[in-house]
Amino acid sequence: MNKLLIPINDDTFKAKVNIRFNNILDGLYSFKNFTLVASDIDDGENKLIKLIEYIFEMNNSNAYIDFYINKISSEDRNKLFDLLSDEDKDIFTSYLNFDEHTGVFFRLVNKELIPFLVRLNTREIFFVTFYFTNKPITIWGNYDLNFPCFFNAQEDFEFYYNISKSFGLLINSDSED
Repeated sequence: MNKLLIPINDDTFKAKVNIRFNNILDGLYSFKNFTLVASDIDDGENKLIKLIEYIFEMNNSNAYIDFYINKISSEDRNKLFDLLSDEDKDIFTSYLNFDEHTGVFFRLVNKELIPFLVRLNTREIFFVTFYFTNKPITIWGNYDLNFPCFFNAQEDFEFYYNISKSFGLLINSDSED
Protein backbone atom coordinates (compact mmCIF):
# COMPACT_ATOMS: atom_id res chain seq x y z
CA MET A 1 0.00 0.00 0.00
CA ASN A 2 1.27 3.45 -0.87
CA LYS A 3 1.76 5.69 2.11
CA LEU A 4 -0.13 8.90 1.52
CA LEU A 5 0.96 10.59 4.74
CA ILE A 6 4.33 10.25 6.44
CA PRO A 7 4.38 11.24 10.11
CA ILE A 8 6.97 13.89 10.99
CA ASN A 9 7.96 15.38 14.31
CA ASP A 10 7.62 19.01 15.36
CA ASP A 11 11.30 19.79 14.76
CA THR A 12 11.19 18.46 11.20
CA PHE A 13 8.02 20.44 10.53
CA LYS A 14 9.59 23.65 11.86
CA ALA A 15 12.71 23.07 9.74
CA LYS A 16 10.67 22.57 6.55
CA VAL A 17 7.78 25.05 6.95
CA ASN A 18 8.37 28.79 7.35
CA ILE A 19 4.77 30.00 7.13
CA ARG A 20 3.35 28.73 10.40
CA PHE A 21 1.66 30.25 13.42
CA ASN A 22 -0.52 29.23 16.34
CA ASN A 23 -3.70 31.14 15.62
CA ILE A 24 -5.37 32.86 12.70
CA LEU A 25 -4.90 36.37 14.09
CA ASP A 26 -1.13 35.82 14.31
CA GLY A 27 -1.17 34.70 10.69
CA LEU A 28 -3.25 37.65 9.51
CA TYR A 29 -0.96 40.07 11.34
CA SER A 30 2.37 38.45 10.43
CA PHE A 31 1.99 37.36 6.79
CA LYS A 32 0.74 38.69 3.48
CA ASN A 33 -2.59 37.00 2.90
CA PHE A 34 -5.80 36.66 0.97
CA THR A 35 -8.82 34.44 1.46
CA LEU A 36 -10.20 32.01 -1.10
CA VAL A 37 -13.99 32.06 -1.06
CA ALA A 38 -16.00 29.14 -2.40
CA SER A 39 -19.43 30.19 -3.66
CA ASP A 40 -21.10 26.95 -2.57
CA ILE A 41 -20.19 23.46 -1.44
CA ASP A 42 -20.74 21.74 -4.79
CA ASP A 43 -18.90 24.08 -7.14
CA GLY A 44 -16.50 25.55 -4.59
CA GLU A 45 -15.34 22.23 -3.21
CA ASN A 46 -14.39 20.95 -6.67
CA LYS A 47 -12.53 24.16 -7.50
CA LEU A 48 -10.63 24.02 -4.21
CA ILE A 49 -9.69 20.38 -4.78
CA LYS A 50 -8.38 21.15 -8.27
CA LEU A 51 -6.49 24.21 -7.05
CA ILE A 52 -4.82 22.40 -4.15
CA GLU A 53 -3.90 19.45 -6.40
CA TYR A 54 -2.37 21.93 -8.85
CA ILE A 55 -0.41 23.64 -6.06
CA PHE A 56 0.77 20.23 -4.84
CA GLU A 57 2.11 19.35 -8.31
CA MET A 58 3.63 22.78 -8.79
CA ASN A 59 5.46 22.42 -5.48
CA ASN A 60 6.97 19.09 -6.55
CA SER A 61 5.11 17.32 -3.74
CA ASN A 62 6.78 19.48 -1.09
CA ALA A 63 3.66 19.50 1.05
CA TYR A 64 2.77 19.08 4.69
CA ILE A 65 -0.43 19.10 6.71
CA ASP A 66 -1.43 19.39 10.29
CA PHE A 67 -4.07 16.90 11.25
CA TYR A 68 -5.08 16.87 14.92
CA ILE A 69 -7.15 13.69 14.70
CA ASN A 70 -5.08 11.83 17.29
CA LYS A 71 -5.57 14.70 19.75
CA ILE A 72 -9.31 14.12 20.04
CA SER A 73 -11.03 11.50 22.16
CA SER A 74 -12.09 8.13 20.79
CA GLU A 75 -15.70 9.23 21.24
CA ASP A 76 -15.12 12.37 19.15
CA ARG A 77 -13.22 10.36 16.55
CA ASN A 78 -16.20 8.01 16.26
CA LYS A 79 -18.55 11.00 15.84
CA LEU A 80 -16.28 12.34 13.12
CA PHE A 81 -16.27 8.95 11.40
CA ASP A 82 -20.09 8.88 11.45
CA LEU A 83 -20.17 12.20 9.56
CA LEU A 84 -18.05 10.89 6.68
CA SER A 85 -19.47 9.73 3.38
CA ASP A 86 -19.00 6.04 2.56
CA GLU A 87 -16.14 6.92 0.18
CA ASP A 88 -14.38 8.96 2.87
CA LYS A 89 -14.91 6.23 5.48
CA ASP A 90 -13.08 3.85 3.14
CA ILE A 91 -10.20 6.32 2.74
CA PHE A 92 -10.06 6.91 6.47
CA THR A 93 -9.86 3.21 7.33
CA SER A 94 -7.71 2.12 4.37
CA TYR A 95 -5.02 4.77 4.27
CA LEU A 96 -4.86 6.53 7.60
CA ASN A 97 -3.44 5.04 10.76
CA PHE A 98 -2.99 7.69 13.40
CA ASP A 99 -2.44 5.31 16.30
CA GLU A 100 1.28 4.98 15.49
CA HIS A 101 1.97 8.76 15.51
CA THR A 102 1.30 11.01 18.49
CA GLY A 103 2.18 14.24 16.67
CA VAL A 104 0.00 16.34 14.41
CA PHE A 105 2.29 16.96 11.42
CA PHE A 106 2.55 14.83 8.30
CA ARG A 107 4.27 15.02 4.95
CA LEU A 108 1.69 14.65 2.18
CA VAL A 109 3.36 12.49 -0.46
CA ASN A 110 0.53 11.77 -2.86
CA LYS A 111 -2.17 14.07 -4.20
CA GLU A 112 -4.63 11.17 -4.04
CA LEU A 113 -5.53 12.20 -0.48
CA ILE A 114 -6.21 15.88 -1.29
CA PRO A 115 -9.92 15.49 -2.23
CA PHE A 116 -10.55 13.73 1.10
CA LEU A 117 -8.70 16.41 3.08
CA VAL A 118 -10.49 19.25 1.27
CA ARG A 119 -13.89 17.60 1.84
CA LEU A 120 -13.16 17.37 5.56
CA ASN A 121 -12.66 21.14 5.52
CA THR A 122 -15.45 22.24 3.19
CA ARG A 123 -18.02 20.05 4.91
CA GLU A 124 -16.81 21.32 8.30
CA ILE A 125 -16.14 17.82 9.58
CA PHE A 126 -12.49 18.39 10.56
CA PHE A 127 -10.04 21.16 9.78
CA VAL A 128 -6.69 20.56 8.14
CA THR A 129 -4.04 23.12 7.20
CA PHE A 130 -1.97 22.67 4.03
CA TYR A 131 1.65 23.86 3.92
CA PHE A 132 3.52 23.98 0.61
CA THR A 133 7.23 24.77 0.73
CA ASN A 134 8.75 24.87 -2.76
CA LYS A 135 6.86 28.05 -3.65
CA PRO A 136 5.60 28.78 -0.12
CA ILE A 137 1.93 29.07 0.70
CA THR A 138 -0.03 28.00 3.76
CA ILE A 139 -3.76 27.35 3.31
CA TRP A 140 -5.81 27.28 6.50
CA GLY A 141 -8.91 25.17 6.85
CA ASN A 142 -12.41 26.33 6.17
CA TYR A 143 -14.24 29.15 7.86
CA ASP A 144 -17.68 29.04 6.21
CA LEU A 145 -16.13 28.09 2.83
CA ASN A 146 -13.35 30.67 3.27
CA PHE A 147 -9.75 29.49 3.12
CA PRO A 148 -7.17 32.04 4.34
CA CYS A 149 -3.86 31.78 2.43
CA PHE A 150 -0.57 33.13 3.76
CA PHE A 151 2.69 34.18 2.09
CA ASN A 152 6.18 35.39 2.98
CA ALA A 153 6.76 37.31 -0.25
CA GLN A 154 4.69 39.66 -2.40
CA GLU A 155 5.82 37.71 -5.47
CA ASP A 156 4.26 34.51 -4.10
CA PHE A 157 1.12 36.40 -3.07
CA GLU A 158 0.66 37.71 -6.62
CA PHE A 159 1.51 34.35 -8.19
CA TYR A 160 -1.07 32.44 -6.13
CA TYR A 161 -3.61 35.25 -6.41
CA ASN A 162 -3.55 34.93 -10.20
CA ILE A 163 -3.66 31.13 -10.13
CA SER A 164 -6.59 31.15 -7.69
CA LYS A 165 -8.50 33.57 -9.93
CA SER A 166 -7.85 31.31 -12.94
CA PHE A 167 -9.51 28.43 -11.04
CA GLY A 168 -12.64 30.56 -10.68
CA LEU A 169 -12.36 31.14 -6.95
CA LEU A 170 -13.39 34.44 -5.46
CA ILE A 171 -10.73 36.17 -3.42
CA ASN A 172 -11.07 38.58 -0.51
CA SER A 173 -7.96 40.62 0.22
CA ASP A 174 -7.02 43.85 1.92
CA SER A 175 -3.79 43.69 -0.11
CA GLU A 176 -5.55 43.45 -3.48
CA ASP A 177 -4.23 45.88 -6.10
